[in-house]
Amino acid sequence: MKQAWVNEFGPPETLRIVDVPEPVPAAGQALIEIETIGLGYMDIAARRGESYLASSPGFAPGYEIAGTVTTLGAGVDPSWLGRRVFAILRRGGGCAERLALPVEELITLPDAISCEDAVAAGLNALVAQGAIARLPIAGGTHVLVRGAGGGIGLMCVQYAALRGGSVVASASSKERGEHLLALGASSIWNRLDGDLDGPEAFDVIVDTIIGPDLPGFFDKLGNNAHYLFCGGVGGLPPADFGMKLIEHFHSSPTVHAFSLNSASIEQVAAEAAILLAHMAARRISPVVDSIMPMADIVAAHRKLDAGQAFGKIILRPNGGA
Repeated sequence: MKQAWVNEFGPPETLRIVDVPEPVPAAGQALIEIETIGLGYMDIAARRGESYLASSPGFAPGYEIAGTVTTLGAGVDPSWLGRRVFAILRRGGGCAERLALPVEELITLPDAISCEDAVAAGLNALVAQGAIARLPIAGGTHVLVRGAGGGIGLMCVQYAALRGGSVVASASSKERGEHLLALGASSIWNRLDGDLDGPEAFDVIVDTIIGPDLPGFFDKLGNNAHYLFCGGVGGLPPADFGMKLIEHFHSSPTVHAFSLNSASIEQVAAEAAILLAHMAARRISPVVDSIMPMADIVAAHRKLDAGQAFGKIILRPNGGA
């Protein structure tokens, strides 16, 4: 069986496609014939050695998959056989032709949702859904989404707009801005020219970046406003970033953080059911950048590293689009 492998931390060229023994489902497990693999920031951070997901090299990447159950381990309900399923893989291993997983980690896909759409929304949409649910967004709430052109960010734009928020989406190009307007943003802030088209103060800021510029965004909060972290692609903030919050003490800001890692398997399944219902009703749209064969994983990672993707890059173990 073919599988992607990270033998050492580093650039995309460290990735290899290798032959490994066929997986055999243990008791309570099902074997998945993988049809689609979603690539995102988790994959490149793990490959670089910058993630808690991989403390040392020598692992198979891939953190979300969709496919079909082909074989069952002992004790598994026969009704699982032939089901199309989606799974989030906290231990990785998804960049492969097949994978055995405990059935409690599998989410059944309805007929209306393709394997492509499942991974295109998937992990990023579940993070955005959980994050936005924590915020008091309603009709007329002024919302800024930092990193709106990223995988989680573009989903946050959709969920905030679905709740009735007036969403300003940060973007790095006119083209990305146009895509975000189509996804529900009310206006665009091109962060490269610094011209913020929006209110002077926001009720809510959703941050997928963090990074060295974080303290300045606390200045953009209004009274009794909310700031939420649900990603950190820009790296760590300055060590004294909390001093800026203290400066705004009398404005009564509330700070939130959300990671899907804090959710149990049962909670993820419940949230996935909500997401799939939104997708079936076309309230939330999956966004696909490109579909490539798994054999081209190096090129896919290069594209991610260069920040050239808008939406999910999807790999197919047995071919491309």
